[in-house]
Amino acid sequence: MSVPISVPATYAEWSACLDILEAGGQDDEVIQAMSQGQLAWVNGVANLFSERVHGVFNTRLQRCAERMDRDFKAARDDTPIVRALLDTRRTLALLHKVAKLPSFHRMLQDHLAAEVRDYAKRAQNSLEDSAKQDRSGRLSSLIRNNPLLRYEENTVETTPAAPIANNDVVTARPQRRILL
Repeated sequence: MSVPISVPATYAEWSACLDILEAGGQDDEVIQAMSQGQLAWVNGVANLFSERVHGVFNTRLQRCAERMDRDFKAARDDTPIVRALLDTRRTLALLHKVAKLPSFHRMLQDHLAAEVRDYAKRAQNSLEDSAKQDRSGRLSSLIRNNPLLRYEENTVETTPAAPIANNDVVTARPQRRILL
């Protein structure tokens, strides 16, 4: 059951949003609310808030690492490995999106984005080092072809294409079917 999330304006409201983000499950809704929120960056609040956000990031990154490790251990073929890499990349993209929220102070944005980037680099290097033990080279190829470092590509907002008007429809001639 999802709880309606209000746009945060006070530290208490921001803290409630961070609790929801830390728990997961309503990520899109809470990020939407947080992106519209505002917070007064005064000394006491700024320090507490920065520590709180940092704690949420650490929790989510730790959970991401545990899930990827579990998925890799359970994988018996290529598909679960690629799925684990893509799930990890989605989590990194989500955290990057949170890091770049306009409500956050620029210094906090830079710090959180760097934290996500550093985690992605460390994880990618660790995966590549582990894959060197695979003599077939298949695991190494999967990891190189699905790098965790491309998480920022998932954060790009796309706008839907404009619908085609009826008079713009192009009809193609039927093609010949050749049966042998």
